Amino acid sequence: MIESISIKNYKSVVDVSIPLGRFNVIIGSNGSGKSNILEGIAMGAAACANKLDFEYFANRGIRMVEPQLMCPVFEGIDAKKITIRTTHQILDDSDGTNTNLDDLVLNISYNADAKPARWVVDSVDLNDFLNAFRQQLTINKSPAEKSMSLKELEELKKMLEEVEANISSKFRVKRSLENGTEIMVASSVLEQFLIYSLEESLLRKADNSNKIYPLGRHGEGLFSYLKSIAQRPNGLEIFNEIKQYLRIIDWFDDMEIPNGQLSMEYNLRVTDTYLSDTINLFDQRSTNEGFLYLLFYLTLIISDETPKFFAIENIDTAFNPKLCREIIKSLIKLARKYDKQIIATTHNAAVLDGLNLHEDDVCLHVVRRTIDGYTTINKVSLKGQLDMPLSEAWLKGYIGGLPDNF
Repeated sequence: MIESISIKNYKSVVDVSIPLGRFNVIIGSNGSGKSNILEGIAMGAAACANKLDFEYFANRGIRMVEPQLMCPVFEGIDAKKITIRTTHQILDDSDGTNTNLDDLVLNISYNADAKPARWVVDSVDLNDFLNAFRQQLTINKSPAEKSMSLKELEELKKMLEEVEANISSKFRVKRSLENGTEIMVASSVLEQFLIYSLEESLLRKADNSNKIYPLGRHGEGLFSYLKSIAQRPNGLEIFNEIKQYLRIIDWFDDMEIPNGQLSMEYNLRVTDTYLSDTINLFDQRSTNEGFLYLLFYLTLIISDETPKFFAIENIDTAFNPKLCREIIKSLIKLARKYDKQIIATTHNAAVLDGLNLHEDDVCLHVVRRTIDGYTTINKVSLKGQLDMPLSEAWLKGYIGGLPDNF
């Protein structure tokens, strides 16, 4: 899991560091820079994947502007490079402890002299990541113990090989030969990151035209993907779990999707508990949008083929305030179960009531602009128990994240 991310010189973000939990909610005024923070992470992901061409940016959720506007243009700031640094939390299986390591530093700049002009990764620093593991294996030895026997040396070598194999399985290393220079790009977790921003019209489409597998970031391909799940040996188990969480919506009774391999039908068949048994079947074209949004989020988290690390913009869209609270609680539970790390933005105070900030893997962050226009972000920390819901504390201005110009 990514423990923290630092972003320097991306749009309104001059220099921020964000400690991350498993489930993270970001709040702030309109235009405060919430999306810029997410895009900065997505820029690092594109660099990891070696896909910094313009056509790939939209697929990540990066809003394109002129290259000179991708870096801050504030007075006194002359930034030419975007820097993304991640710290990962690694679980040591031998003793169950966690280690935080700076494993990746990406410097990204725009090469106007290239043909065609494009964004490039200037340098990546991965050495500290491996060296820190090596030091851990020897740092506790006394001077007398530094002189190892052949057997001890062989054991140490074996331990190092196991550690590096563990790293390789979590952080894929790529080499890119450009101008004769070999650079290393790592972190398969960051590489997967993209920003989901659902659109109702695309969620309702029942064709199989989606080109982004398994799920498009606007909701494309949901029903064709659900159909592919239905054909798996464990498909029934997956569907039953999705339906279990869908029943938080009071009218929902059941759903099914045609699972014949040769069938070209991708419609979802839903039953409403309040309607007559003879007419209670309908499809995604007539169900309400809140149901579709929740179905997408559940599929996104439960699937083992979707990213381990992603963001959801405006996670409250289409949900009743009271429903928001319970949905957030459910998504946190599923994120833990399926090892997903999520960043969500919201303008709905009810979302905050689904967070328990006394849990280490749940974080609330407040974004604002400084007097100079820079985007800053601060984690909300609670000492003791609040005497009011978090939603009320937000709306009363106790934790920030509200406009203050009126």
